[in-house]
Amino acid sequence: MSDAKTGKTCPPTAQFALRQAEVLARNIHARLDGRRARTFHFDSLGSLCVVGHQTACAELTIPFARTRSLRFSGFLAWLMWRGIYLSKLPGIERKIRVLMDWTVELFFPRDIVQTIDLR
Repeated sequence: MSDAKTGKTCPPTAQFALRQAEVLARNIHARLDGRRARTFHFDSLGSLCVVGHQTACAELTIPFARTRSLRFSGFLAWLMWRGIYLSKLPGIERKIRVLMDWTVELFFPRDIVQTIDLR
């Protein structure tokens, strides 16, 4: 789907997909009622990316100044990524389970074992 304001294809990220789905649902409802469909436009809120153990990078769009963004990395960006991820999970039980798993992982990193079949 392309952005109505810029004409560019929207990036394949969850923040765009969620908003596209909402506009699509409203457009289907509008068409069924004989009303006009709305065009889609959304300005990115920013990007977060985990790059290693307790390290991430972030680029966040500054509200009220959409042409400017704030970039930072490290532990703070990693905490922000974890917080946003946790807030998007459905249900309190799942959030608690994930939070407990992350807490254990802070003190006992995961064991990664790889088996190779040489046949």
